Amino acid sequence: MTRKKHDVIIIGAGPVGSYTAYLLAQKGLDVALVEKNCSIGQDVNCSGIVSLECFRRFGLSSEAVLGSVNSIKAVSPSGDTFRYHSASPLAHIVNRTVFDQELNGMAIREGAKMYLNKKAREISVTADAFSIASSDEKEDVYSAKVGVIAAGFEMNPIQGDLQRPRGYLYGIQTEAIMEDVEDVEVYFGEKIAPGSFSWIVPVQGKSVKIGLITRSSPAGYLRGFLQHPFVAQRLQSYDNHMKCSPIPVKRIPKSYAERLVIVGEAAGQVKATTGGGIYFGLLCAEIAADTIVKAFRSGNFTEDLFREYEIRWKKMLEPELKAGLLLRNVFAKLSDRHIDILIDLAKRDGILPIIKKAGFDWHKDIIGHIISHILPKNLLNFVSR
Repeated sequence: MTRKKHDVIIIGAGPVGSYTAYLLAQKGLDVALVEKNCSIGQDVNCSGIVSLECFRRFGLSSEAVLGSVNSIKAVSPSGDTFRYHSASPLAHIVNRTVFDQELNGMAIREGAKMYLNKKAREISVTADAFSIASSDEKEDVYSAKVGVIAAGFEMNPIQGDLQRPRGYLYGIQTEAIMEDVEDVEVYFGEKIAPGSFSWIVPVQGKSVKIGLITRSSPAGYLRGFLQHPFVAQRLQSYDNHMKCSPIPVKRIPKSYAERLVIVGEAAGQVKATTGGGIYFGLLCAEIAADTIVKAFRSGNFTEDLFREYEIRWKKMLEPELKAGLLLRNVFAKLSDRHIDILIDLAKRDGILPIIKKAGFDWHKDIIGHIISHILPKNLLNFVSR
């Protein structure tokens, strides 16, 4: 057994963990990233869509960019479509392995230490230190004055009494070769992805990612979607390997403790509408880093100080998270007929200006318009019949 000491230990070297490490290392702290996988960006399950706002906000490298998203086409259960096209790109489609490695490289260049193939088996917090024990053969122990959990959302969490996010769905995806895919395509329907949606994302050339979010039976629904007439007639081949992972749709009850903060998917800082968590996670990483730097400057590592982290991130994101969860809960109760009506009304109800104003990552205003103007006046009349 070996013992390694640092100022800060971050569990998880995904985008959020690596960016947190980068910010803290910039401030001169001795930071260590502990990653369960053998390499960065290994076996990531993600559509790869990252908004331009995110790239600009954090000055991200374009090295990982494969293409851009200018248009999104929504397809109703009956086949009716609603297309949104932007004159300028809304988002980039990235190679997530390269994207993750770029952010990790930023942290390493600032002096952060990287420990690969080290799965955290347990954590402990004492009056003097935050510690983790790894589950590898050596059973190394890492200790620091502060710990950060940025390990994503896992079914067997190491968060102890802090629990994991309350409520989750499954996201599943495969890669394929497909013709005539110019837009990001989003499909709705009880037989496609009940209460949620499926997607086709063009990557490069004829390469696409096909996936969906559902509460149960993800593999069965994805196999069914691949046989959908709109999909099957254009599908040339697909990877039989399907990547599936849980996606939190509710935030964690408490994202801080003495000497500890929890960031990103591990805290439930995820859009309930789409399951996307990179942008929100990076925003919260900045708040986490600010709070940790404050703790070191003051020599105060109490729970009272780290409460500031949760107060700040909830003030910024809680309205978005609540609105997204509300829409998801309403949408889960709609039948195919109601979804057909909703998409038809969206085309005629002046929602496009709201979409353009809201931006790619911020859905509260769009959701508010749907709930306040479209659903009560029109759709709910049909629902109640």
